[in-house]
Amino acid sequence: MSWQNFILSAVIRRRQSGTMKLTPEHRFKRQRKFMAMAIGKPNPAVTSKADKISGVAVEWLVPKGLDSSPSAPVCVYYHGGAFIMGGMNSHRHMCSQLAVDANIAVLMVDYRLAPEHPYPAATEDAVAVYLALIDAGYSAAKIIIAGDSAGGNLALTTLQKLRDEDQPSPAGAILYSPWLDLSHNSESFTDNAHSDVLLNQTLLDEAVAMYAPELSREDPRISPLFGNVAELPPLFIIASGVEVLLDDAKRLQQIIEHQDGNSTYLEWPKSPHAFPVMSGFLPEARAALKQSAAFISKHIA
Repeated sequence: MSWQNFILSAVIRRRQSGTMKLTPEHRFKRQRKFMAMAIGKPNPAVTSKADKISGVAVEWLVPKGLDSSPSAPVCVYYHGGAFIMGGMNSHRHMCSQLAVDANIAVLMVDYRLAPEHPYPAATEDAVAVYLALIDAGYSAAKIIIAGDSAGGNLALTTLQKLRDEDQPSPAGAILYSPWLDLSHNSESFTDNAHSDVLLNQTLLDEAVAMYAPELSREDPRISPLFGNVAELPPLFIIASGVEVLLDDAKRLQQIIEHQDGNSTYLEWPKSPHAFPVMSGFLPEARAALKQSAAFISKHIA
């Protein structure tokens, strides 16, 4: 563990301890406000451009000098935030660094959030943006989709929906600490209850109640781990050994391996949940982005 990781984990733990003393309503407002803040500055080697695709707000992060036409490779990124918070500001720094490391245009998708827009709004936006790129002439063989936490859920859900509807699948997908089982019925929720400095079952249960109040938590439309994960493009999965969502990532990897699918799983021992997003602070995060860039380079046509 780096000293930066040690300090950041201590800071997060202390902040979350205070957060858990609030009422659920105040906790939600506080966390959404924090996630709306600009966390780090984008890499100066990229240019950013706000846009709308299929009515969904997006932002392009393109390395300077890189061709941004439909013939260029693209990474479509779905941010985390438990479906109820997060957006461009919370992920711009990390996405811009990934764009530089992989020399690829990154398209951040500002999908609709619950509780104002519960399921299926986020899933509809995620799929709509991807299909709009295909319709605009982008090659699926040059598209990678990626996401962290809830964004990892959206990435996997998008892959399943594209396969089931016989739509072109992207070249691969990157999942950082994906939240794939909203029933929270896994051993890591118990084993890592005290080691996860960022998440706990109370916070995630509150988010599920806002995101999908009408559905069973084991419904594969919101818990894609219970859906069919066969015949998917190559996956690159990163998780932390101390997070409560550890088993979501591990179980996905095990199922894909059992089906002779193509997936790479990396587990970091003591980093926070979705730590690659913290690339402005953690050397572990920067290393994870370099590994992600290598995956992109390997699978982009």
